Amino acid sequence: MRLVAEADGRNWVRDLELPFAPFPGLGVRVDTYEVLNVVTVLVDAADGAVTCTVAEDGGRELTAKKCASLGFAEGAPAGARAVPAVSAPVRVSVLTFAEDAQWSRQCTLPFAPFDGLRIRLDGGMLLKVFTIVAGSSARSEVECYAGFEGPGADAVTEDDCEALGFERDYR
Repeated sequence: MRLVAEADGRNWVRDLELPFAPFPGLGVRVDTYEVLNVVTVLVDAADGAVTCTVAEDGGRELTAKKCASLGFAEGAPAGARAVPAVSAPVRVSVLTFAEDAQWSRQCTLPFAPFDGLRIRLDGGMLLKVFTIVAGSSARSEVECYAGFEGPGADAVTEDDCEALGFERDYR
């Protein structure tokens, strides 16, 4: 997965592997005495790449010098992508609402979903999960109710949903 920190008006990145799925509030030890807290988690629906924005423990502001000393590189190299998370994949049905209708799309996440997880769809649109419903058995479908987020989120149309791979859902 990729950690992203902001310092001195620039983004700093560092790739690493965790023994389990990240979540908001997780403290990640990046040096002997340094812990960064995960603020948001974003998973790319297309390839399962995971990107976490992080902030310094205690709310202090990071500096470019500190980011460099913690193994972060400024920005992301051209064409660079976050690496997939190592975990058990979970097949989910992502449900959202647009034009007074419910829409769903199947996708595989690299780990179990959680409230606040952001999912990047084809074309860069973002969804933010606000409710998760799991069935009573391990084989039951996991439903993630999510709302569009970012520019144009309030104006998503039926055509947009179809272009993003959603189908009208009548459950």
